[in-house]
Amino acid sequence: MKRVGILYQTRTPEPETVAVGLADQARALGRDVWLQSSWDDGVDQINGDTDLIISVGGDGTLLRVARLVAPSGIPILGVNAGRLGFLTEIDASDATDLLPRALNGEGRIEERTMLAVEHDGASSYALNDAIISRGGPARTVQVGIAVNGAELLAFRGDGVVVATATGSTAYSLAAGGPVLPPTTAELIINPVSAHPASEAPVLVEPDAEIVIRIRTDHGAVLSLDGQDDFDVHDEAVVTVRRSPYHARLLRFSDPGYFYRNLSDLLNRRRRHPDLPDVDGANDEVAAPQGVHVS
Repeated sequence: MKRVGILYQTRTPEPETVAVGLADQARALGRDVWLQSSWDDGVDQINGDTDLIISVGGDGTLLRVARLVAPSGIPILGVNAGRLGFLTEIDASDATDLLPRALNGEGRIEERTMLAVEHDGASSYALNDAIISRGGPARTVQVGIAVNGAELLAFRGDGVVVATATGSTAYSLAAGGPVLPPTTAELIINPVSAHPASEAPVLVEPDAEIVIRIRTDHGAVLSLDGQDDFDVHDEAVVTVRRSPYHARLLRFSDPGYFYRNLSDLLNRRRRHPDLPDVDGANDEVAAPQGVHVS
């Protein structure tokens, strides 16, 4: 690893501080380093002369970086200096110890399936999901979905999520979808608040072509990884496939890490830091009477 790029989140000061410290350490170890905010203009011009990208922030930063880096095939090391670190590999406090190992080529590459999404003549990428949602409150959209040319679903509701295995623990999970192991290539089609209510999530093969047709008289929104939003008009067609690119994540933990993290996510005792405190509540989430939280 001779040349290292470091992309960091700028909404809070900690990621930049961590990023600058890692850049100084990498230079001291004889590496060429470039450093930039993940939202700066020109970041999407990353080329193949960089050997490693370090993403410093939370999961949102890693999603952004993955979309930027995927076409180049450069490995990404996720350093958590944000609030949620389900996707990131290491905490900021451990980064200085692991950086020399990463620069020496240690660790393993975990390839994650991404989505290629075509809309209004443009093509975009996503690591977690592509979500089509209603454009106004108390409104619904009509959704028709075909897979490989065969009509699959037709419903009215809040929208639909197409998720990768990585995105199976995000919005799709909140909408009642299944959890997939992270390197699984299948895709999830998950109707949101659908009527008829019998419309259930569907798992489709990796090479499936998913064509979504939207009917709406009040607009809708296509959101990629919850970060890039596009207006969706009446009679719009959105096509989703598996991307030819993968997010290549550098890992040091053993393969069982995912299930340990998933257990923490599903059975977390402590309140999520983004949720407001409740007067009189302690750090533990109170279990309903008669239910034991283990």
